[in-house]
Amino acid sequence: MQRHVRWLGFSCLMLGLAVGPSLAQPDSPTAPKPVEKSIEGVIVTAPKIPPEKIVHDFVASYTAPSPASGKVARWHGGVCPRVTGLPVSWNNSIAARVREIALSAGVPKAPEKCRPNIDIVFTQNPQGLLDEVRAAKPWMLGYHDAAREKDIATVRHAIQSWYMTQTVDANGGVFTDDKLRPEGFYLQVRTSSAPVGNTFQFPDAHVESWSGSRLGDERRSELMYVLVVVDLAKVDGIKLSAVNDDVAMLSLAQTASFEVCQPFASITNLTAPGCGFKTDMLSAIDLAYLRALYKIDFRDSLIEQRGDLAFEMKKSLGAP
Repeated sequence: MQRHVRWLGFSCLMLGLAVGPSLAQPDSPTAPKPVEKSIEGVIVTAPKIPPEKIVHDFVASYTAPSPASGKVARWHGGVCPRVTGLPVSWNNSIAARVREIALSAGVPKAPEKCRPNIDIVFTQNPQGLLDEVRAAKPWMLGYHDAAREKDIATVRHAIQSWYMTQTVDANGGVFTDDKLRPEGFYLQVRTSSAPVGNTFQFPDAHVESWSGSRLGDERRSELMYVLVVVDLAKVDGIKLSAVNDDVAMLSLAQTASFEVCQPFASITNLTAPGCGFKTDMLSAIDLAYLRALYKIDFRDSLIEQRGDLAFEMKKSLGAP
């Protein structure tokens, strides 16, 4: 079945909105400093294994399923990040770091020449950027009703992300999750009195193949495009290397949990106000989550997926 993909052409929206950096000078913009040890090229902090309840709570609070399928989404193909708003060498370094973390997490490697599917924008005018996105390409905001569009496009956090997803059915059919522009389908019904048939149009629907069981329906959700916006004013004074790792986490795992303090060392705590568990590098717990995300069976139900995420995290961290 044909893939329904809309190539996004985002560059023009960023001109004039991704303004030069006011970010604090990093210790090294091209090579983040190790904290304790390195795992396959990704800098991590050595953790204590958190209690089982904390792992399950983190999975439940941080993981946001795709609104269209109700399942956790991940990249099926490789990631191709594009960074704008900082000096060129810094942009390139940030993109390289995202690819490095993706590779360590188990994300498939993209070709050398690839079409960008992650836009990371450093800007002094984040709301202006999102207003432009909303006006010109609202599907970039993800699966949503038109009535909620203004709220979804409102920038509330120092670093915030928006996700486009697609659903792959049991037969391999791929459908863009776009509530604003559904594909629709036509159904022709023939009867003895109407051999030619009557045609009915269902503009807000499409046909998917399912295979039902309590464990899953053979559908999976995939990330299709991610927009990450960094408010330069709000991250002023934070190490660029730390912002880089937080951006990588957001680029590889769909979430709606921003500035929430997790009760252990995590890069996701970077901009959480008053959080006592901040770290300026991707932690081993963060990496364990990403590796679990790209290891579990994505055809399972959301309940099964969350349970498997927690199980694989604990395995990765060395829990008995």
